[in-house]
Amino acid sequence: MAKPEMEFSDTLPMGQWRQVKGVGEGIFEKILSWDPETGNLSRLVKFGSGVRVPKTQAHDFCEEVFILEGYMIDVAKNLTAAAGYYACRPVGMIHGPYDIPVSCLCFETRYQDPSQPLDPDCSLYSMKPE
Repeated sequence: MAKPEMEFSDTLPMGQWRQVKGVGEGIFEKILSWDPETGNLSRLVKFGSGVRVPKTQAHDFCEEVFILEGYMIDVAKNLTAAAGYYACRPVGMIHGPYDIPVSCLCFETRYQDPSQPLDPDCSLYSMKPE
């Protein structure tokens, strides 16, 4: 099985926004597509005004993020990433911390490294949408 075949669709009725687990208050996601065999997913992520992501992060999966609205501040790099900014983070890339003074809406994809065999222990498998 792979991600579902889907033509252009209005994301409004595609499930509810839900609080992202384990990250504190004010960060919400809407899963757009998900592959139950690999855990690979695409989602919208919404950060509320005043949210802080206080620690650096590194993942055991690849992550790509495109900022659609608003902005976030990469505190370590003293960089303001506004709408139109893009990040591509291979496995293990350290990023953050972040401050979100206003709000920020991002499109994000998460997937296992395509140059490596599928890793059944990848944490993507534990991120099943509800």
